[in-house]
Amino acid sequence: MKKLIALPVIFAISMAFFALNASAKLGSPDKVQYAGDLGYKNFCEAVVKDDVNMLKRSVRKKVGLVASSSQAVLKKLTASNGMECNGVDLVSFSEQRKASQVYQYLSNAK
Repeated sequence: MKKLIALPVIFAISMAFFALNASAKLGSPDKVQYAGDLGYKNFCEAVVKDDVNMLKRSVRKKVGLVASSSQAVLKKLTASNGMECNGVDLVSFSEQRKASQVYQYLSNAK
């Protein structure tokens, strides 16, 4: 019986961490500060660096924690109540930062 109770608790805790956001302050790509759940900072950093491969690696690292597949993780991250950087969703943040490669990848993933 304890195992049945533990699974929803673990899921709730992981979703609470997922709901927190990592903020990347706009400015120089070399001088970025993060706040919030640092376990998700790589997503904002991938946008700041316009690095699709870094974004894909970050998605793969969250498989099993956020969702059961890379595609499902990406859908949750790009959902309206998903991952945020600087208070905006990942797609909008990539557009603001003019991260064209990441923006294109995220837009196609939606």
